[in-house]
Amino acid sequence: MACIKLLDCTLREGGYVNNWEFGADNIENILISLENAGIDFIECGYLKSVSYSHDKTLFNTLSDFAKLSHTHTSSKLVLMINYGEYDIKDIPNNINIIFRIAFKKHQAEEAIKYCALLKSKGYNIFINPMHTNTYTKKELTELIGLVNKILPYGFTITDSTGSMRENDLREIIRLCKNLDKNINICFHSHNNLQLSFANAQYFINNLPSRNIIIDSTLSGIGRGAGNLCTEIIALYLNNFCRKSYKITPILEAIDKCIKIIYNKNPWGYSVPYYLSGLNNCHPDYAKFLINKSFSYEKINEILRKIPADMKSTYNKDLLKDLI
Repeated sequence: MACIKLLDCTLREGGYVNNWEFGADNIENILISLENAGIDFIECGYLKSVSYSHDKTLFNTLSDFAKLSHTHTSSKLVLMINYGEYDIKDIPNNINIIFRIAFKKHQAEEAIKYCALLKSKGYNIFINPMHTNTYTKKELTELIGLVNKILPYGFTITDSTGSMRENDLREIIRLCKNLDKNINICFHSHNNLQLSFANAQYFINNLPSRNIIIDSTLSGIGRGAGNLCTEIIALYLNNFCRKSYKITPILEAIDKCIKIIYNKNPWGYSVPYYLSGLNNCHPDYAKFLINKSFSYEKINEILRKIPADMKSTYNKDLLKDLI
């Protein structure tokens, strides 16, 4: 089996739960715990045109990011940029950070050009097409062709709505085998159908000759139904893939930092989020409907009416019209 690595995105993905307000001490503690656990990559938040606060994991500049007291770590540090939210001109040449560029399908061609420019500045790049399972075979094949031309560090299969089943993943993996052998193949999942862990195992077992990277978060913290749990996938890799991640520091971070967040703003599986996954819809549709006290049957009926081209982007006005 080729190399398998973990990317913990708690400080980025978890921000959808607490508006990225982890607090400076918690940010530091999470970074230290993940490093002590031996996690290979730590995604520290977003690079975004917003006001900076040392208590948040949203960074207006790379100078703001450098203010983190624990930026010298054996783990590789990562920041995400949503394409269109940060000017390439404001990014200096390489300062030893990895970027993940997330984009929607209609942005793909321009986003790839953006990635090529970032790579020319000396950065390692992950290319993250959101809602990967909404790409047709032709569209994904064309995207892979563009990706191969710039040879990024990684290409991420992204299950943005937590709706992928084994058959979806099988076809995407088959096409992704056409990626250049030097590109890491990554997997980012959500747990709407409670399939994150099963899909991660399938992903690992069906790419035996490729270097792969699995996304996860502490206690599954993330938008809606949450994500693959770092503590679960780390233990699995220790038991079955000859890895040696330390579980105790992971548990310490959950106990000291994540449990408090959960008690205030819980995330995780629920029937409405299951229905959003079943209908391949943005989880905020389900979040809105949860607060309307509709029956599950009614929520499913409304979600089924959302046009296919509107499912992946939350549109509150559309939802109100359907109600």
